[in-house]
Amino acid sequence: MTERRIPRPVQLATEVRTDPGGSASHPEPPAETASAAKLEWLMRSLEQLRGLSSTLAIPRKDKVPTDEFRDLHYAANWPVLMAGAVERWPAVRRWTPDYLKAVVGNAPVQVQVDRTADPDFERRMADHAATLPFDAFIDRISRPDAGNEAYMTAYNSAQNAQALAPLHADLDFLGAYLSRDADRPHGMMWIGPRGAFTPLHHDLTNNLLLQLVGRKVVLMAPPGETPRLYNDHHVYSRIRDLTAPDVLARFPKLEGVRVHRVALDPGDALFIPLGWWHQVSALDFSVTITHTNFLWPNDAYATYPRT
Repeated sequence: MTERRIPRPVQLATEVRTDPGGSASHPEPPAETASAAKLEWLMRSLEQLRGLSSTLAIPRKDKVPTDEFRDLHYAANWPVLMAGAVERWPAVRRWTPDYLKAVVGNAPVQVQVDRTADPDFERRMADHAATLPFDAFIDRISRPDAGNEAYMTAYNSAQNAQALAPLHADLDFLGAYLSRDADRPHGMMWIGPRGAFTPLHHDLTNNLLLQLVGRKVVLMAPPGETPRLYNDHHVYSRIRDLTAPDVLARFPKLEGVRVHRVALDPGDALFIPLGWWHQVSALDFSVTITHTNFLWPNDAYATYPRT
């Protein structure tokens, strides 16, 4: 397997700007406002300190024992790319579009459609849900010009459990990190074309992404950068794409934010911890499985403030 290296964090700019300190003559803000401002200051300051490190990157590891994964990544809220973690699974070598169609056939599946014309397709997932025969969906996303128009996402997983169940025979299980005691122990499947795109957001759980078919690129920013990532609603950002050519002009607080770039190849697994901002681009026809059924507590979503 060709060795790959995760580059050091990409700087969107070399300067990290801070706000000047206030004066004692300024009127004291209400207690809740002061608390929110202090939290933002603390998060920004801690990220500045982390930025002093020349080695603070997302590591690439070939093997990660259970205790190391728990202590250095799960509990520490730090990502890790586990290269080749599932490369021996039958799905990695078998799951071509033709094979998938032969196994699942024309079973009806729920997918996301008509995404290109709606810049808020991710926020309005329910509006873009449609039911198609699985083989027709695969033909649709296999076209060279398929782009980001149709995608089967984790949002559709509950509706697709029965149709996709025959594919489970080609999967193994990462028992070193995951529990079988879950509603969907085989995870949530993403199937999409080259050009499929998930905009910038964070999740309310720890996630393990298993890349089975095709390649993807994941851009990630730590939770401490939240004050500068224009989080306007729920888990979403006003920023759709960190690589847009005008992103700094439109969103000046991004200046200096450290963004990690992770390239996923077939057989790789990526741990995305709770609260880490990420966007995902597919470079090929791809199949990915997301797991949230870890051996350790993963229920922070239960106390998420609904504001």
